[in-house]
Amino acid sequence: MGDADDDYRVVVGEECFDWRELTDSGLRDALDTLAELLQPLADGRKAAFMEPAYKTECRPSVTLEDALYSPDSVLPRDERVRLLKLLGKCRGVEPGEADLPQSVRVAQGPWREPSWGTAHALARAAAGRAMSCLLVPYATEPDWPSGWLTVTRTTEEGHDEVKVHVLRRPEDAPGFWRGLLTHERVPAERFFIYTQDAFPQLLFADSLRLHHFKGGYADVLPWLVRLLGALNDHFPRTLADCGGDQKQVIRRFAALDLDISPESPNTKKNAKAWELRNVHYDGGTYRCEWHGKRLFDRDRVHFSLPIPAYEDRILVGIFVGHLAT
Repeated sequence: MGDADDDYRVVVGEECFDWRELTDSGLRDALDTLAELLQPLADGRKAAFMEPAYKTECRPSVTLEDALYSPDSVLPRDERVRLLKLLGKCRGVEPGEADLPQSVRVAQGPWREPSWGTAHALARAAAGRAMSCLLVPYATEPDWPSGWLTVTRTTEEGHDEVKVHVLRRPEDAPGFWRGLLTHERVPAERFFIYTQDAFPQLLFADSLRLHHFKGGYADVLPWLVRLLGALNDHFPRTLADCGGDQKQVIRRFAALDLDISPESPNTKKNAKAWELRNVHYDGGTYRCEWHGKRLFDRDRVHFSLPIPAYEDRILVGIFVGHLAT
């Protein structure tokens, strides 16, 4: 949606730069937290911040601009240089008319005026983009939790509701990218652009093609994102917790409303069928001996056991209607 230069999805809220009540040690912790959140996003494409943020008061009587660029900065030198580099890799955005902050609230919470960053994220979300607003844990206002929220905005016509993501912790970032895939119904040709961010514990074979499923992409996509998310979040730990007991693993994923299983003994005895589960990846060959199924007779995702050479990541090796058994 939009051109590549306009495709940023995370907006840094000015609340991230409010360090007025922090002690010196608290300030260092806050800067470390902000850097940890920004580091994977500051690549020139994913994140933006609002130019008015430079004029916000970050320490008593000190603007962010002065804190970053003044020779006698109130920020520790190393942390200041790091933050400058990270912000330099985010897109600077001048607010437009649609970004003018108007009162908002979540659920039955209080009405409050959002920051420029929050207002901009909401405006882009209202236009149909999946958006996340970066609000660090130490930003107590607004007190919105991390994750997907429905925000009620004040508009000229009255009110509207906008679905937006709030990012407070690095481990919550994959949930945003997964939501983007389904919220926007990302076209099949762009699906793999987001998989590294959405499923960081999975590896994806170059041979994967979404048209290899029997079902249509629109039908397959929500199930595929749920399955990959569960494999990313739970499969290695579940294997370990169950001591390799396959039936227990199957039951635990069934509780997530997902049908996964290893290949049957008959398939393993069939040399040609067993060979079909071998997948080439990064110069090696790995057997994708487990699979998830969307329906009993169609649409399979074949994946490997955790691979020690890749820090126990799982290789997703085959998208298919159904492999021979």
